[in-house]
Amino acid sequence: MRIVQENNEEASEYIRERLIAYNAEQLPEEAKSNKETAAFTVRDEAGGIVGGVTCTLYWKHMHIDFLWVEETKRKEGLGAKLLAEAENFAKQKGARLIKLDSFSFQAPAFYEKNGYTVFGKVEDHPVGHTQYYLVKWL
Repeated sequence: MRIVQENNEEASEYIRERLIAYNAEQLPEEAKSNKETAAFTVRDEAGGIVGGVTCTLYWKHMHIDFLWVEETKRKEGLGAKLLAEAENFAKQKGARLIKLDSFSFQAPAFYEKNGYTVFGKVEDHPVGHTQYYLVKWL
């Protein structure tokens, strides 16, 4: 046997699928759920995207992947509205919790203001900043 560096999607997908299969064997039936993704956007009058949130739902929880609002549109409440829309989606799908991560130069205080709790952090990552892990139980 030998270890080989492979930079291809086929190898990565095979490894991912094998771990997912193993994980599914460990869970009780009531914890299992199909993976589902969703995106919610805010569009301006011309139809351009000025904000949005993407999320992934599985194992009775939702992960906020990305939440972004165009800099000129910030402080107008769009982020909170997008977050609320994602949370409503999670509730409709029967999620128990929502988790996400945010860097210190992003918006951890925004998430805390919206009911999320920091459960972990990695200091000096990236250099000079902190990465926060947050959760909100539904």
